[in-house]
Amino acid sequence: MRLESEGFDVVVPPGWEVRVSRQTENLHGGASTPVLHAATFALPEERGDYGSGCVEIMGPEDVFVSLLEFGDEAVHSALFPPGELPRSIDPQAFRTNGMQRWMPGQSAYQKFFTEGDRAFCLYVVIGDHSRRVALARTVRSLLLSIRLQPVAPPGAM
Repeated sequence: MRLESEGFDVVVPPGWEVRVSRQTENLHGGASTPVLHAATFALPEERGDYGSGCVEIMGPEDVFVSLLEFGDEAVHSALFPPGELPRSIDPQAFRTNGMQRWMPGQSAYQKFFTEGDRAFCLYVVIGDHSRRVALARTVRSLLLSIRLQPVAPPGAM
């Protein structure tokens, strides 16, 4: 299955669920921006940008990925340096103290970057830190399937 929405183009790997939506509120007062959520389990309807509502139901073999876009003010800022969406994550980069909220056994990876003229945060949670080598391969299958497309500014045709 292929999902194209909000400048995300994803060939959904087997065993993954992927959804694209818009953030319900922008904390900086700007326009709402898109967020891609992907998981190896059924995504709940209600979930936070960084996985609240998801990480609580993950099993040890599960993975949750959030790819959040930020507004124009973030593009090429110090927090969002030029770069690309990682296609692979070193298993040693997962941190048990990298979670938004600590969950037993889980660990996370986070990277901020600007690809093209779009600023993003990639946030990945794995269900069992001791299985990070295998779960990093699972994450890779998704990351390789994502293409970030340029998005026309509002009102442009």
